[in-house]
Amino acid sequence: MTRTQLARRNLADPTVIARRVVGTPAEVAATVALVRDSGRLVSMTKPRQMPGDSRVTVTVRFIDNHGPAPAAVRRLRRGHVVAAVAVPAVGALAAAGYLASQLVDAVRSAVPLIAGVVLVLIVVAALLRRSGRCCPGLHCPGCGH
Repeated sequence: MTRTQLARRNLADPTVIARRVVGTPAEVAATVALVRDSGRLVSMTKPRQMPGDSRVTVTVRFIDNHGPAPAAVRRLRRGHVVAAVAVPAVGALAAAGYLASQLVDAVRSAVPLIAGVVLVLIVVAALLRRSGRCCPGLHCPGCGH
């Protein structure tokens, strides 16, 4: 059995254990990478094809730290990153469009009221300007008539 030495460790240490990993080549590679990335891999055998099957087998020796296994590192794919940026951006654009349409509707519904108030103010200003006196026919305490 040929072994590939990956790290120099004390193999006589009772905390080094050996496990056989069986699965598809991708599954075995992921398992070995997980142990290697955690810094606990001591050695492993070369992958061997199982007879009459597409699975492979590898014996892995690693340091057992008597703790929970490290969590798998999750790598974001490009599509996930694009979705993480695009979805909030589309939501913000939709919200801005909705608020703009609400503002236009509010202005449209208030235009007759605003026009009426402006017309009344114009008429009052015209009446005040025509007479030249303090009050155009309205009696106030300051004008004396």
